[in-house]
Amino acid sequence: MRTFLLSAILGFAVFPSQPANAQDASFYDCQNDRLKIAIAPMSLDKAIARFTSITRCPASIDTDQVKGRPTRTMKTMAVKGRLTPGQALAHMLRNTPLKSTPIHGGFSVSK
Repeated sequence: MRTFLLSAILGFAVFPSQPANAQDASFYDCQNDRLKIAIAPMSLDKAIARFTSITRCPASIDTDQVKGRPTRTMKTMAVKGRLTPGQALAHMLRNTPLKSTPIHGGFSVSK
């Protein structure tokens, strides 16, 4: 009986059902990794799509904040180098009246 109880207790200690500090495997914090990024100057919507494709970091345009601004005709700056996604997005938006704000798991672009 003692052997059974001891092995049962050790079994639970050695094989916990879930690590105490494990994170969800689907969680990806895209804002911290430096990546090799090369994005040519282009229209804002295409640049945001290209940025998301390269960095795997979603960026969305806050339509309420940019209402009345000609976002379809805005051109972004070229970005090239080993940068964090936040650095790259800020550089892309440098010649526009827009800015990027980190949000959970990505970025929001607004005025």
